[in-house]
Formats: sequence, structure tokens, C-alpha cells
Amino acid sequence: MAKIKFEDALKGLEDIVERLEKGDMSLDETLSGYEEGIKLYKQCVVLLEDAEKKIQILVKGENGAFRTKDFGIETAQNDNSK
Repeated sequence: MAKIKFEDALKGLEDIVERLEKGDMSLDETLSGYEEGIKLYKQCVVLLEDAEKKIQILVKGENGAFRTKDFGIETAQNDNSK
């Protein structure tokens, strides 16, 4: 399977949602669009998880030395509360 860019997967998902919301598709077209949308959604999740794994933040320790730490949602929320 060819690697898809996140932006392309998200755009494809948005297009499918727009078509499904119009409600003028046959049942077969709706089911096919739904299945394709689920595939694109899963690809987006995997791409976002991979990107999150690549992001690290620089943290200053108690001794003043800097070290890297994996970025996570909890880290971002804690940093925003300061």
C-alpha cells in the first residue's frame, strides 16, 4: 500500500463526510463511502501517532541540565497551565 500524506487522507475524509451529509447517495454508495472513510480515519490516526512519537521536548532539570523528553498530551497540558 502506497504511503499517503496526512493532508491527503484528511481531505479525502472531509470529502466523504460532505458527500454522506448530502444524503443523495444510494445505499451501496453510502456503505462504500463509509468504509473508505473508516480506512482514511485509521490512516490519519496512525500518521498522527507516528508524528507524536517523533516529537520530543527539551526539559530543564532541577540541576539546570537540559534533557529531552517525549512529547505527550499530558506534557502539553501541564505546560499550558503554567
